[in-house]
Amino acid sequence: MEQWGPLVPAVAGVWARAEGQLDAAVLSGLEEELVAGLRAYDDACSAAAVEAPAVTPETFDAVDSAARAVEAALRARPPLGAWFNKEFDRLVEGQERFGPAAAPTYWVSYLRSLLVPVMYATDRAAEVSEAGTVTYGSRRGALSYGRATVSVPDERAVGTASKPRWWRLQFRSDPGRDVLLGAIEPSEPVDFAEQVSAQLDEGADREALVFVHGFNVAFADAARQAAQIAYDLNFTGAVLLYSWASKGRLLDYPADGDASRRAVPHFQEFLRTLLTRTGVREVQIVAHSMGNRLLTDALASLDTAGLPQGSGRLGHVVFAAPDVDRDVFVHLLPSVLRQARTCTLYVSDRDRALVAARKLSDYPRAGQSGTSVIVAPGLDTIDVTDLGADLLGHSYVGNHTSVLGDLYGLFRHGHTPAERYGLTRTPHPDGDYWSFAPQK
Repeated sequence: MEQWGPLVPAVAGVWARAEGQLDAAVLSGLEEELVAGLRAYDDACSAAAVEAPAVTPETFDAVDSAARAVEAALRARPPLGAWFNKEFDRLVEGQERFGPAAAPTYWVSYLRSLLVPVMYATDRAAEVSEAGTVTYGSRRGALSYGRATVSVPDERAVGTASKPRWWRLQFRSDPGRDVLLGAIEPSEPVDFAEQVSAQLDEGADREALVFVHGFNVAFADAARQAAQIAYDLNFTGAVLLYSWASKGRLLDYPADGDASRRAVPHFQEFLRTLLTRTGVREVQIVAHSMGNRLLTDALASLDTAGLPQGSGRLGHVVFAAPDVDRDVFVHLLPSVLRQARTCTLYVSDRDRALVAARKLSDYPRAGQSGTSVIVAPGLDTIDVTDLGADLLGHSYVGNHTSVLGDLYGLFRHGHTPAERYGLTRTPHPDGDYWSFAPQK
């Protein structure tokens, strides 16, 4: 199998030139083939590493077959095949110079990622460096729009559907984790709407996914979260972020609460723009933690169903671990239920962040289960208590595979809780809700 050692760096060397050689449609098809082929190659090489030194013929054939599929994808698109041969031969010669026991380190340094454009709206104040680059900190500002590009490693577990053609394959040598790449690109509202519309034109269903972050989150982290959730859900529509002016510090809980309420009219304006000026058919929304205060307040006083004819509509609205006063949430919920196709509430009795929030606020939070669990007609309540999520039990919407799988069934297929995997019906005086089975 050593003969395929330079495969990934050779493809990486060709890829930089391919983007300027092929038109968008051909490039998109090549990307899909390369991502699938390189993943198969990775899997086969991993199996060979487990079997080493006694690699079975079947495993050897799997490595060889995956590598030849990658090679064939390039050969089918001249002049990429010739470029690949030249780059591959150059790397093989480099191997001979280094000797059989010490292959060049750059052979394994390339990591693949997909560049995900996250269209954003924010009421954070822009900060411009001396070099002219734009960032957003914790200061409050006017509503502004733009695009941030996030690098998501391709080796993450994903579903089976293809990624949107505006997501770009990238080879990188930096082994770091997800990184917000390049400059953040602000835009005027008209340009923002046109960019979102152009992305929707490329998709099949004209869907958009909006992520609203929670307490103690910086802009860059919020962009990463939006891209990661969209990637792991295999969402093929436009990905959007609304980032309110969280201070991004653990001790600023009261200030963040005020900032989330201050953002309500800005979020409403953003939502009107998205629903009326982009040609979107349906908007899915995922709000996390304190971001649910912003979402519920905004939708309670904005009737999206009453927007002009031809406007987009709310599809699936997801309240994940909402740090909202329970009674306030129950009071505002009917206004949201009337506007959305479905509403889903994720709750937990082991959410330590919400336990702390309850102590600070004196009253239960909407994201808590147990005796205070919210069950209402038209609301799908999902109890994740028994999943055993992260240390605080608060960020499960983005980092627990069972919750992501549940959201996939909702967003991708429109399945009801009864049709989704791993959920059991739990009786309640106000109607049934749903629970994940304990993790074994």
